[in-house]
Amino acid sequence: MFYWLQPDVPGFLGDRTVLDTTVRPPRVQGVLHFQIDNWFGDDLITSYPCYLVTTTMAAALERSGLGRFEIRGVDVTYGDGAHERLIRHGVGSFAEFRWLDIGGAAGHDDLGLTPRGRLVVSDAALAVFGQGVLDRCEAEEYDPGSHR
Repeated sequence: MFYWLQPDVPGFLGDRTVLDTTVRPPRVQGVLHFQIDNWFGDDLITSYPCYLVTTTMAAALERSGLGRFEIRGVDVTYGDGAHERLIRHGVGSFAEFRWLDIGGAAGHDDLGLTPRGRLVVSDAALAVFGQGVLDRCEAEEYDPGSHR
């Protein structure tokens, strides 16, 4: 079985990110710059069309034996007031993040993307993500007809 994951969106792609928009979903060319404004502690976050994981989740994914993804570096910056909001939400400090660069196909590989850039994972991948914190991430059964 496969699942569509809808992670929290705590920020946006920064101005140093260059996207190749000639492909669908768009792909980052070079550096991924991500600005976080309001993180609640989840180990998987997103801003279209990219996904980030904490270093803890990155290590779990690398140990898992799952395929069709690469853990890469990301340039993370924080918006005005981000640290104050973090403390208000009861999170002690920001985690260190890595870019989860997904190369698989939705509904076929353990980690895959739909043509719209939606993240679809297998049972095995969902179990790995389940080892972390995903309080603000929604998951639903993947239906290829409605999650293109």
